[in-house]
Amino acid sequence: MMACLQRSAAAWVVAVALCGCARQNSDSELLAPSAKDFAAVSSVLERRCGGLDCHGSPARNLRIYGIYGLRLDGRDVTGGADTTDAEVTATYVSVLSVDPETLSRVTANQGAGEERWLVLSKGRNREAHVGGARLSVGTPGDDCLISWLAGKVDVSACADDTLSPVPREGEVW
Repeated sequence: MMACLQRSAAAWVVAVALCGCARQNSDSELLAPSAKDFAAVSSVLERRCGGLDCHGSPARNLRIYGIYGLRLDGRDVTGGADTTDAEVTATYVSVLSVDPETLSRVTANQGAGEERWLVLSKGRNREAHVGGARLSVGTPGDDCLISWLAGKVDVSACADDTLSPVPREGEVW
């Protein structure tokens, strides 16, 4: 099953990468932010949004895989082994699937209009979001995502995102 998921994730990455090579000339071509430095972005999403009671759940449309929540390999346990490359890839594919048309426009505009992308709109709690504001404007985590959308990942902002990787009161891993 894991091999099938990895092949599926790899196929999505290749398809998105091929779309990302072209300029947006028609409504059918979508651009995607780079997968190259996504591991830094993924670590922010894991800490802020990837708990088992949030997007670290298979019941969510946006699934964030990693150490703090959903694991790709059933032998890995939450809070155990570090996030794997396959989990970063699976998170990347999941993130790209959320509001892809808006994500493509934001990517084409080097991050301009980022507030319209559903992931940031909900993460900033500008749209109804059970988890509240998990990516407040001006925080290192928010800056990390914006820099990724602009095509220049600010790895230091991603690393400076110091939100404690422990559950909030009432949450679980």
